[in-house]
Amino acid sequence: MSIRIAQISDCHLPENLEQPYRGINPYRNLEALLRKVKPLQPDLILATGDLSEDGSEGSYRLIQDLLDPFDVPVLALPGNHDNPGLLANIYPGSPTDSVQATQLGNWQIIRLNSCIAGIPCGRLSEKTLSELESILSQKPAPPSLVAIHHQPVLVESSWIDRYRLLEPEPFINLVDQYPHIRAVVWGHIHQVFESDRNGVAMLGGPSSAINGIPGADKFTPDTLGPACRWLELQSDGSLKSHIVSV
Repeated sequence: MSIRIAQISDCHLPENLEQPYRGINPYRNLEALLRKVKPLQPDLILATGDLSEDGSEGSYRLIQDLLDPFDVPVLALPGNHDNPGLLANIYPGSPTDSVQATQLGNWQIIRLNSCIAGIPCGRLSEKTLSELESILSQKPAPPSLVAIHHQPVLVESSWIDRYRLLEPEPFINLVDQYPHIRAVVWGHIHQVFESDRNGVAMLGGPSSAINGIPGADKFTPDTLGPACRWLELQSDGSLKSHIVSV
């Protein structure tokens, strides 16, 4: 039996429902996307950062009000626009200082905090990398999905690659070292990205607010509209994925 996951990312909700983001209303776009997701009956929502635009408690309450009707667990992690502490208050288990791992069926969902306070780039601390390796080295080793906000590989869009995960090599080395990692997923990039690294699916998820044309030097709105990644984790350790858009 598969585990059905909706990866919701980069909602950029402000506390003010009518405040625009890049010329659109992020609240209305998230509402429209969730109407498309609801009939798919996800078992889990994985929220991969920048849920808030202003880091306000009010913005997180708005997100909570939209996601609560799904009546499924929400596993969250912070993005560079988020307030990690407030996000963890709303969704306990969102990583702040420690790596968080959740067992679902025979799969493990590992969540990392890659944020650096006050700047849009990301970095994983030595503590985070050490905790991640400790989790990955445990036996038995379940098939694992690792979620992070910042892209650990270049996506060839220079406007967002300048704000990537800095010094990604120790993280990528762990991905290469532990073959039971089946996928690495992230947000931040406001576009769809998919590649394969020695059998590991490297998957960048789109934004629920607005997305950009892949490969652009500057952010240029795409016709994709609000979107999210749909993941199905299979009992045999394999994975399926596609994009849900409005």
